[in-house]
Amino acid sequence: MGLLLLAGGAGLVYVRFLDSALTEPRRVMIEKGWGVPQIARHLESRSAIPSAFWFVWLVRLDGPDGARLHAGEYQFEIGETPPVLLNRMKRGDVVRHRFTFPEGLNLREIAARLRSQGWEEADQRLADPGLPAKLGVQAPSLEGWLFPETYQFVRGDSLEELLTRMTRMTRKILDREWAQRAPEVNLTPLESLILASIIEKETGQAQERTRISAVFHNRLRRQMRLESDPTVIYGLPDFNGDITHRDLTNPTPFNTYVIRGLPPTPICNPGAASIHAALHPDQTEELYFVASGDGFHQFSKSYAEHRAKVNRYQRGNREGAGRRENDGRP
Repeated sequence: MGLLLLAGGAGLVYVRFLDSALTEPRRVMIEKGWGVPQIARHLESRSAIPSAFWFVWLVRLDGPDGARLHAGEYQFEIGETPPVLLNRMKRGDVVRHRFTFPEGLNLREIAARLRSQGWEEADQRLADPGLPAKLGVQAPSLEGWLFPETYQFVRGDSLEELLTRMTRMTRKILDREWAQRAPEVNLTPLESLILASIIEKETGQAQERTRISAVFHNRLRRQMRLESDPTVIYGLPDFNGDITHRDLTNPTPFNTYVIRGLPPTPICNPGAASIHAALHPDQTEELYFVASGDGFHQFSKSYAEHRAKVNRYQRGNREGAGRRENDGRP
């Protein structure tokens, strides 16, 4: 380690420095662009090492590779000595964070989660109309294109790097499912993603997704309004948890009780199962469904049958008050 270069008492001090071990864990952030002296001073200020001066000596005596220290967030543990810390920074052994985006979040909800992880600019970036094209997404916004998954990142990763990974995953799954779509599906990839987002919000039951998909495909083919409550909610700026008659007649671009066909964009970011369901609907003639109060839905082929089920499952049901799930006539 070049101890011959350090004579007398200095050599003894240096040896003691090398043997000094942490007595408490330390979380330290090394910023990009810092030189060895600045890194050493920061480590000393965080009590990760006892001396910035001797750490610089350690780096110099370590050889020409010693100066290549990686920026990032480090977790130093009890018992680790300066040579151990140095080797970890040479390897770039930084802290890797994991966090999960569940299925069904919209852009506003995703932005809030991104802010909680330190990307304070999330709202502004996600609202940038030029961002989708920059990420290779041919759509007016990133709504629907940020794939729900568990992601790893390190401090210092840019928000754009993470968003790129999320959109690439959505494109990969959407392209695969669309290439293998059922023959009767007559939707573009974007329309498929929009429908997948509606399916995602309509049910949390895996076994229902392809059946609900079939209802919407059947209604689209017959030019019936989709009449999906989640689309109405998405178009309301201040939804208070209760859909009113006024909400159902409010002519927003997302109110599928008013417009025919699909809304202009996805209403959330769907998972792989809902994308699959949108492109592989069941073979049924069903046109209606209503929540049955147990987390599932009841399906019907005729309006009369559907109204009977609405009366059975939602009359007097506070949860169903004000809801009109697919109960309109063609």
